[in-house]
Amino acid sequence: MGRRAADEQEVAGKPHTRGSRRRVFRDTVALTALVAATVSCEKEPTRPERPAQTTLRVGVAQLLATSQVAGLVQLAQILTIEGLARVGEDGRMQPSLADSWTFDESSRMLRVKLRAGVTFTDGTPLDERNAVQALNNSVRELLGPLFDDVDQIVASGDHEIEFRFRRPSLLHLETLEASIVKPGSTNVGTGAYAAAEHSTTDFHGYSGYYLGKPSIDHIVVSNFPSVRAAWAEALRGNIDLLYEVSTDALDSLEHSTTISTHVITRRYQHVVVLNPGIPSLRSPEIRQALNAAIDRDAFVRNALNGYGVPSTGPIWPHYWALTSAPPGSKPVGDQARLQKSKLSFTCLVVPGAVDERIALELKRQFSVAGVEMIVESVTREEIHDRMAQGKYDAALLELISGPTFLRPYLIWFSKGPINLGKFGNKTVDVALQRARNAETENAFKTAVAGVQHAFEEDPPAIFLAWSQRARAVSNHFVVPPADSGRDIMSTLRMWKPADAAQTTRH
Repeated sequence: MGRRAADEQEVAGKPHTRGSRRRVFRDTVALTALVAATVSCEKEPTRPERPAQTTLRVGVAQLLATSQVAGLVQLAQILTIEGLARVGEDGRMQPSLADSWTFDESSRMLRVKLRAGVTFTDGTPLDERNAVQALNNSVRELLGPLFDDVDQIVASGDHEIEFRFRRPSLLHLETLEASIVKPGSTNVGTGAYAAAEHSTTDFHGYSGYYLGKPSIDHIVVSNFPSVRAAWAEALRGNIDLLYEVSTDALDSLEHSTTISTHVITRRYQHVVVLNPGIPSLRSPEIRQALNAAIDRDAFVRNALNGYGVPSTGPIWPHYWALTSAPPGSKPVGDQARLQKSKLSFTCLVVPGAVDERIALELKRQFSVAGVEMIVESVTREEIHDRMAQGKYDAALLELISGPTFLRPYLIWFSKGPINLGKFGNKTVDVALQRARNAETENAFKTAVAGVQHAFEEDPPAIFLAWSQRARAVSNHFVVPPADSGRDIMSTLRMWKPADAAQTTRH
């Protein structure tokens, strides 16, 4: 027997000392715990935890349920619908669902190569056949009277389509902005989110989105009776994104430690539309003088709390083809003639803090020029009805007008589909048609300068300023920066909860 075995036998035959009893007790406890853990693992196998659903609560105010340009439908389309191209800050088309495009030598055929791997949010692949079906509907709606230029939209190959036009025009490129909605549906698009059935307020992230599944799983939109009510809920932490913050609320929100604001210059202008059918406003010189009577820098400062960009015409100030004097230069008008005219006119205004403050500033500035502007408060629906019937002197509106040239064309051309009051005049129509007929970039630039000049010579309205708004986002979310001039909504699929972003960084 070895020494070690003899020692172990000797210890085993001796009574336990205090130290040996402690060691036995410790080893017994450890063994018992190990056995219990083993049995537990066998009875209840470990299951991976499901990641929590991320919900973004969006607050909007007084958005109409059916308006295509300023309501819940518009917000829903931003989340769910895409076009062949998106519009850059300079008004040029940038690839989206279209991978590339080229004009043929005659400039009457536009060939478009579709991006591969794109599906609608119900899983249906986007191919050349359903793209053509979708575009035959949306292009007509987008182009209005310019749709007469379209001969055919046809499938021409695997993931290829062709727009065939009856005559060449550089303006036809802006057709690429047309949206793609699955044929047979009203709200199934290729966007990062899918709308719940029959809903414009409930959206779910689409896991098959071709640019990657969005980080936010669920978006819920609440429509509040006023901007102030929505803004109060944002300050209380009950809203994660206040979709549109007016200039009235911006100063208050900018001092918040829980909310970040992101100011954007909208493609909308504050405009006073003038009715040249009434004798006092028939003269182009009088309308020129009314434009010249407005100090736009003071207007932005006093009426918009500094949130706006002065304008003197309908064309987006950064538009690539705008080569004339930049909008914002002071218009020219015969102020002496305006003083002698003792002009008085009534302006229709929708009740609301911003529009009422705009009207007060206009009254003040016009009074300095010897002009009396009488404010008549009416509903938005009544403004549309009165303008359609020609029963108005002037109306304060906020009109979409950029960043493409197509938008001001459709608003100010006398037969345009969204020319609500049939405003405009022959001078403007002729200039717009020249731009429509331009076949080369140089010819188009010349025509666009002519449009700007036509609005100065025979102004159908008083152009005041491009409006600014803000998105207010809870600091519980990290918002990636958008491209220059673009809305942060364009990066929504990449927003992340702040704690998730911190985890990713570490």
